[in-house]
Amino acid sequence: MKTIAGHGGRKLLSVVRTGRELQDGVDSLLDRYVGISPGDHCVVAFSPDSREAAAWLVAGLKQRKLSTQAVGMRPLVDYEFAQRLNSAVAEAEADPLSGRLVIFTLERDTMSHFSPLADVLRRVGGDRCMVVRIISASREFFEKALNLGPDELSARNAALLTRLTRARTLRIRTRGGTDLRIGLDSDRFEWISNRGVWRPGGFTILPAGEIATYPARIDGRLVADGALNCNVITRIDTRLAAHPLTVDIADGRATNFECADGDVRELVELCFKQPHGSQVGELGFGTNVGIDQFISANSHINERRVGVHIGFGQHNQDRSVVGYEEKVHLDLITDGAEVFVDEESSPIDLADIPLTGDEHPALVRDEDITGDCCGFGYGQLTDPATAAPKAPKTPIG
Repeated sequence: MKTIAGHGGRKLLSVVRTGRELQDGVDSLLDRYVGISPGDHCVVAFSPDSREAAAWLVAGLKQRKLSTQAVGMRPLVDYEFAQRLNSAVAEAEADPLSGRLVIFTLERDTMSHFSPLADVLRRVGGDRCMVVRIISASREFFEKALNLGPDELSARNAALLTRLTRARTLRIRTRGGTDLRIGLDSDRFEWISNRGVWRPGGFTILPAGEIATYPARIDGRLVADGALNCNVITRIDTRLAAHPLTVDIADGRATNFECADGDVRELVELCFKQPHGSQVGELGFGTNVGIDQFISANSHINERRVGVHIGFGQHNQDRSVVGYEEKVHLDLITDGAEVFVDEESSPIDLADIPLTGDEHPALVRDEDITGDCCGFGYGQLTDPATAAPKAPKTPIG
């Protein structure tokens, strides 16, 4: 074996390790999440901000000698995308005896073009077409978000849901100072589970690793010391460890907040100023222990990392159950958490959930059904880093 020495050697070794982590992520996506087969036809649709991530995926598919078509798409509005997509899937439709049609969509800040994809899914058939919607497409997605497979995430989600769907009250505490008292009503408010498990006829949303519901009531103090994730395109550093964001919550609404970082403070203020922006619309739990650190980008990767996130603005329920709509959804995320269930003295440590072997609850609404767990439109705010109007993100989770 040749020895790599000196500063240049350390740098080269770092590149080698990074390349291996990237390749491992592509392999995990194809093998564990998709279950790719030699006869499958693949389409990779990507927005301009995800070109590099799409190239890594296409390279992995071609390395396996799989039939692969790459299709560019503009985010949010692209009137020609449906035509380009249909041309790309024509080969699979013309060969019904081959394997599945697997469509990957990669976007960094948005989730676009639901209707054309749903049309292909219906036309080809839910049992023969798999649509994998990747948000936060980036190097970090491949290197961090895919370390656990869907079976592992499903087991973790199932164990946590078994406890929480039966609970009436929760108390959530963190090392950073969070202390929240929460009332639950699982008979009225549905739970959502994102676990990366494909079901015929549905979309698979990645990155995976979250359960969430709407709190019947919530009061106390949230200290978000992990990160924030908002359905607004912004280039600010969203990590909060160096400048935690403190929010006081009374009767399900933010009443006051403090943060030492000016960009973060401006973004949160813009969100809270919306008609229902200060309303708590989501109680979420990140369950993906394979994500080992928060990243700087405004990303769902941070939301899936172990911790609690409180979502303000748009909720994750049917309009008939929670009767308001809001264009903004802002998730504020803690770094880890302990969850006390119904006044029990021993908390659940989200970083170490005991796996019970329970089946994943059948009545929980999986996020991959519609591809939009918050269920409403797009928000539009101003990016505080540039003071310029920005296109919005789809409110997911």
